[in-house]
Amino acid sequence: MDSTDVISMNGLTAAQTQLQVSASNVANMDDSAPLPGSGAKGPAPFVPTRVETVSLGSGGVQAQLSAARPASTPAYEPSSPYADSHGMVAKPNVDPVSETVQMMQAVQQYRASAAMLDANNKMQKSALRMLA
Repeated sequence: MDSTDVISMNGLTAAQTQLQVSASNVANMDDSAPLPGSGAKGPAPFVPTRVETVSLGSGGVQAQLSAARPASTPAYEPSSPYADSHGMVAKPNVDPVSETVQMMQAVQQYRASAAMLDANNKMQKSALRMLA
C-alpha cells in the first residue's frame, strides 16, 4: 500500500466515524433524563459526541472524538417520568440541522476519498502495463 492509499483510507475511516457519530446523536436526540442535581431517579443523560477531523503530519486525516459541551439542555416535559417538580428534564444537546450537515459532509468526504483510492489504483495498473 502506498502513501496515497493510506491517505485515502484515513479519509474513508474519518468519514465513516463522522457518519456513525452523527447517526447516533440523531437517534438519541429525543431521549430524556433527570436534570443533573434534581434528585429525580432515572438514567444518565445521553452525551452527544462531536467529531473534529485533524490533519496527520504524514498525510491524511483522523477523526478526533469529544463529548459535547454542554452535553444536555433543560427542556419542559412535565409528562416525563424523569421530570422534576417544575416539569423540566435533561435533553441531549443535539442540533438536527447541524447533524444533517455533518452527515452530508461525511458522505462527500467518503466519496472523495474513494475516488482518490480508485484513481490511484488505475494509475498503478497503467504504470504496470507500461512496464510489461
